[in-house]
Amino acid sequence: MPSFLKKYTTEFNYLFHQIYKCSEENTDHECFYNFGNNLRKFLEVYLFYKYPANIESSEKLTMFFNDETSVALTTRISNELSHLEEIFDRSIRPVDIPEIKKLATYVLNRIQTTDKGQYDALLLSIR
Repeated sequence: MPSFLKKYTTEFNYLFHQIYKCSEENTDHECFYNFGNNLRKFLEVYLFYKYPANIESSEKLTMFFNDETSVALTTRISNELSHLEEIFDRSIRPVDIPEIKKLATYVLNRIQTTDKGQYDALLLSIR
């Protein structure tokens, strides 16, 4: 069995840990390459349970962040780092680590501020 399946209860816990690792000072830089996909998948699950109504994901992001700039940055990074087919040049440029670290930290801070119980439980799940 792959180690990530043994270590984490669910993929949701794994995705949280990957985002958490991107927010740390000294981290394994490998997690930055999958950040776009990991962030998108994590937020899709988290926001589905936080806002279960049948509304667009962009509206859920707006409700979560309460800040259009953060929604735009999250959408841009999730899309740009998830899809290379249309913009192949992106695959030959280095990943923008400072921007990823900033967004990872912001997402974690929003969860901690708006849903401390969930944040604390997620932290316990990755230790």
